[in-house]
Order: sequence, then structure tokens, then C-alpha cells
Amino acid sequence: MNIKKIIKYILIAIPLLFIAKWGIESVIYNSNKTPEINQNPTHKMKVHGKFPFEDEVKLDMALLFISTNPICDNNNWIAGIRFPQIFMKSFPATVKDGVFESDIYLDSYLPGMCEWQAYSVFALLHGKNDLITPYSDVSVIEKQPDEEIFKSSSKKQIGVIAYETFKEQGKTLNVECLKRKEIEWKNSPNTFNCDYIGEISRPVPDSGSKPKANISSSQKEVEINFINKGWKE
Repeated sequence: MNIKKIIKYILIAIPLLFIAKWGIESVIYNSNKTPEINQNPTHKMKVHGKFPFEDEVKLDMALLFISTNPICDNNNWIAGIRFPQIFMKSFPATVKDGVFESDIYLDSYLPGMCEWQAYSVFALLHGKNDLITPYSDVSVIEKQPDEEIFKSSSKKQIGVIAYETFKEQGKTLNVECLKRKEIEWKNSPNTFNCDYIGEISRPVPDSGSKPKANISSSQKEVEINFINKGWKE
């Protein structure tokens, strides 16, 4: 075989190898857009505090996970912006005598190629009767293992997690809750709404952004107090 034919085969083979490599990686990364459940999570964080609504509202906690490897981002080429993949997992809370407690696991999912990481803490609020209907201000669009829980709950972001220490870590987080009488529509139900008091980032950050965090991943416990603000006309 002469030199010209060898060069010709090399010029053909190299692009094909890159195409094959890209195709394999695309399949792998796309499959990792749904995180793999960690069967033996160990990074536990205890969340607890006051919750004076146990007769009217059921409480669960949740973690929002995001992909931190840019190759897994959702791209909006027209707008020129990128967003990480998102996934949310719920954790049951026990409530008794106005106090709640829940164990959440920051390593509930394996990192995988998309490098999944717990990003923020949410409260999931479910109305127990027809007088209080949860108001949802956050939509998590990915398919969830707890899909029915998320559909029936109001999802309130309370904390953003930092994987470093900072001065304010360990500070008690306060959430103000109120009941609102709906008067815009006839026979419309009343609503129950809660909001974290303090600065917080958007629920799902742009890829590469550095949000203000109020919870450190090194914390063993996080105290969250829900404050009853009563009725608002």
C-alpha cells in the first residue's frame, strides 16, 4: 500500500472516530439526565423546627438536584442561555405538637457523568381540607419519582446549599405563612402560602451562576421555623 492510500484512509478514519466518540458520549450523557438513585445514601442532614399548622396542612421536605456538568445543560440557542438539568426528591416529615422533623439526604442520587448535586431545600405543603388549597409558585418540569406528591403540593424554596463554609451557616431560617381569603372568583377556595424571610436565589439557576447560599453542606442540622401570620384579606 502506497503512502497516498495510507494518508487517505487516515483522513477518513479520524473523523469517523470522532463522530463515533461523540455519538457514544451523547447517549451516555442523555441517559444520565435522569439521575441514578443512590441505594446507600450517607450524607444526612436533619431539618427541624416549629410548624404550627399540623391540623390544617401536611408538611414534607424536598431537595432540588441539578446537573453541574455543562455538557448535560439544556440549551436555548436562540436566547443564548443554558440551564442545568433538574430533579427533585421528597422526604417525609413528622409533625407533633407544633414541631416538625425530617431527615434529608444530600447524596440521594449518584453524581454520574452529569455530576448531580443537591442544590436547594424546599418545603412541600399539602392542604388537609377544602378551606385551604396549596398555592404552587414553582413548577418542576422533569419527570419525578414522587410526581403525585409534587402535583398536589405548594413547593416553597427555603434554602440554597453551599459546598463550603460561610459566616452565617447554622443560622435559624424563618418562613412566614399566612392564609388568604380569595375574593376574585365566586366559591374560590382560600389559600395557604409561605415565604422564606431573607435573600434567596431563583429556584433554578443559570448554568455557571453562583447564588447566595444560606445552608452549608457540612451542617448536620438545619433549623427552620414556620411563623403563623394569620389571615390576610
